[in-house]
Amino acid sequence: MIKMFIESFKNMFQKPDTIKYPFEPSPPPKGRYRGTILYEESLCIFCDKCENVCPPGAILFEIVDYETNKREYNYNPYLCIYCGACVDECPKADEGCLVQDDTTTPVLGRELPKDKKLGYLVNRVENPKELEKAWDELEKRAKKSREEYAEFKKQQRLKKQREKKAAEAKKKAEEQKENTSSTNTENKPS
Repeated sequence: MIKMFIESFKNMFQKPDTIKYPFEPSPPPKGRYRGTILYEESLCIFCDKCENVCPPGAILFEIVDYETNKREYNYNPYLCIYCGACVDECPKADEGCLVQDDTTTPVLGRELPKDKKLGYLVNRVENPKELEKAWDELEKRAKKSREEYAEFKKQQRLKKQREKKAAEAKKKAEEQKENTSSTNTENKPS
């Protein structure tokens, strides 16, 4: 009890260990900080691992060109829980494709943050109040684009199979024609 009284008395004359948060900004955290996810499109191989592993579904790829498999990365920083699972899963994270920055996303207020590294959706939406609606529409479009891409790939496979069968049939017909003509030549009287 006496030790506690002595410690309390000492603390009355020391500088407080707490921060003056509302009036002064908090000091930056030490060590590995989990902040906003930033994306570098030129390094992406579009493996979709980040999208598949994201617990809240804050990352979506929308297929915009079926021929080249061109996709658009979309990230919702206000849906993200900053767990870092996407960065851990990304095979190109070491090269800087997907990184977790040491800054937080600003509060959803009058305007949305505009940065190419946040993806396409956040940069297209002007009014923050429309972000949720735009994200819902994007989810539907992304699902539809995947279904259409799967159908496109199926049609491509079927087309290749038909071309292969046609080539085989043509080759077989040519071989039969050669066999027939060589047989006719052998059977001709000299």
